[in-house]
Amino acid sequence: MKFRRLSSLIASVAVAPGLLASSTPSASTAGASTISSATVVAFGAPYHGAAPPSSPAVVAIATTTDGHGYYLLRSNGEVDAFGVASYGSVPSGDLAPGVTATGIAYDAATGGYWVVSSDGRVRGFNAPNLGGPRIHPGGWGQYASAVAIASTSDGRGYYVVRANGVVDGFGVAWHGSLAGKLAYGATAPVVAVGIATDAATGGYWVLTSNGRVTGFDAPVTHGARGLQHVTNTMPVTAIAGGADGNGYYVLRANGEVDAYQAPPHGSLRSESLSAGGGVASGIAVDPATGGYYEAIDVTPLDGYVNPLRQISALVPQEIDQGVDYCGSGPVFAIGDGVVENVYASDWPSGVFIAYQLTSGRARGLVVYVAENVTPRVSVGQRVTSQSVLGVLHDAKTCMETGWADPSQPDGHVEGHLLFNGKNSTSYGLNFSDLLATLGARPGLPQHFGAPGPLPSSWPTW
Repeated sequence: MKFRRLSSLIASVAVAPGLLASSTPSASTAGASTISSATVVAFGAPYHGAAPPSSPAVVAIATTTDGHGYYLLRSNGEVDAFGVASYGSVPSGDLAPGVTATGIAYDAATGGYWVVSSDGRVRGFNAPNLGGPRIHPGGWGQYASAVAIASTSDGRGYYVVRANGVVDGFGVAWHGSLAGKLAYGATAPVVAVGIATDAATGGYWVLTSNGRVTGFDAPVTHGARGLQHVTNTMPVTAIAGGADGNGYYVLRANGEVDAYQAPPHGSLRSESLSAGGGVASGIAVDPATGGYYEAIDVTPLDGYVNPLRQISALVPQEIDQGVDYCGSGPVFAIGDGVVENVYASDWPSGVFIAYQLTSGRARGLVVYVAENVTPRVSVGQRVTSQSVLGVLHDAKTCMETGWADPSQPDGHVEGHLLFNGKNSTSYGLNFSDLLATLGARPGLPQHFGAPGPLPSSWPTW
């Protein structure tokens, strides 16, 4: 039987890492505006504090087996500890270009934790490094990134799941995977987005972007409601096993939690999170109370927010003049701007939406969204970070987004003469950095020539 209930937003109060909040936030004092200050929200579990809503993006959360607190992970590998001991973070500059931290898991044997990055590397912090999957860098997305990690309750090891559904076990028994069973590619991608272990059976569940939950030596009731290809449904982002092996929880990007054979404790108000441009990126169960925590990515930068936050099955592709992505769903404006162009015949599908930013450090620059996107705006229209520019549909060409030439926004991209047909330009790399700062997965850098110069006055992220 499925249980689902939406409750009022529980506000959180940002405190210094490792310090306990003086009291648990009360739902009765919450309001829609409070989501901008929340990076951790507790439901039926004690609140221990939260990191400030700043860059880089919050991507995952992990609880300890004794219920004393939790760890919050950011895309650059930074780990904040709340109520528990900190054992460090991924060193600055240790992640290669185009690589982000994607998951964190607690080691019950040592009290430390493991962090996995999209290239498959697993780093142990007061936890033994048992290895990680070898993932080839670059390419057109055919080398499936590592998207999540889950540890066993006895601390023997962990499982890493890749976007193509492959599950690798390290120090633990392997129970199977979705290898070869997902439509992972440039057309109609269905990708794995999360993994959770079942404390009762020792198996695990894998969550895919179409809302399906597949159990491997773990019982399955149903998957999350909605399908990836219905563009007005909210993407699923994470899964967590219930306390003592009682079912599991599926988290959606708008903060909704679906409970399956597990007791519900509420969800964020979806309208509050979506209105602020935030994304619910992680969920972890508190073993002491049976409640859970949501990790929230709210990383506004100069008023800019993640424009790809509601794309289902987002698959990063190459960085060339801009950044290519496949997936399904609405593409938002990054921030305030004015639409200057919608169509250009020399682009695939004839679409080249260009809008000039009117605020923030990139004010005056022009952003484009092109190729397999159905426009939802017109020339002269004013847009904000809540405006849908167009809807991305599954197709071989996918979409490309980046910096347009302000002097010629009708199909021309910035620095196009720096592109040799295979290389990443400096403008594409810069735009990928901006998207990663706002919480989107960065594109895949190409190594077929120098990117060329970026003007010294160009904003960096």
